[in-house]
Amino acid sequence: MPDYDSKPPRHPSLLDNSRAALLIIDIQTVLLEHIWQKELLVRNTGYMIEIARIHSLPVILTEHNPDGLGHTDEKVVKMLNDAGIGYQPLFKNIFSCCGHEDFVEAVKSTGRDQIIVTGMESHICVNQTALDLMNHGFQVHVVEDAVRARWENSHNLAIEKMRRAGAIICDWEMAAYELTYGAKTPQFKQLLALMKKAASDEKTESGVESMK
Repeated sequence: MPDYDSKPPRHPSLLDNSRAALLIIDIQTVLLEHIWQKELLVRNTGYMIEIARIHSLPVILTEHNPDGLGHTDEKVVKMLNDAGIGYQPLFKNIFSCCGHEDFVEAVKSTGRDQIIVTGMESHICVNQTALDLMNHGFQVHVVEDAVRARWENSHNLAIEKMRRAGAIICDWEMAAYELTYGAKTPQFKQLLALMKKAASDEKTESGVESMK
């Protein structure tokens, strides 16, 4: 019987809920309208928000030039509020979040060394932030199905570049199970509820697609 209170040594590239924080980059109303698979981006970011709640992960959220690009999408805001996650959007006008000292300090102040990245756009702000976070010594996990760009090709190129630069690429479910560790952890029952919701969401979306 495994001892969940004292984990054996694990591979350092696996997510650990005592090491991880969630970053949500620039999911803003004006640009979101032009994003490839925008519904998938918002939905899967919502799953990551719920995972952050389950594991009490720190959450950092940024907004790029909100006067021009609008504020964070209302669905994302609602999901954060429903999860009881307090946040203060960090303003940015440099593509890499790390170009702003207050962002770097906010990340460092979490005391976490694994940064889980979601948001947009994959090939611009996400890519530059991911690489700069690694340059600051953080281990970066990019949630491939919770980052998007206006064009699929731009997204795919960005994922490949980040992978080659040393970022760890995962999907939201991989991240969820790594953080939860095992079926006897206190978080597993909540994770199971999320997985059932995700399965239901998939069926609903499939049904909508079949009616088009």
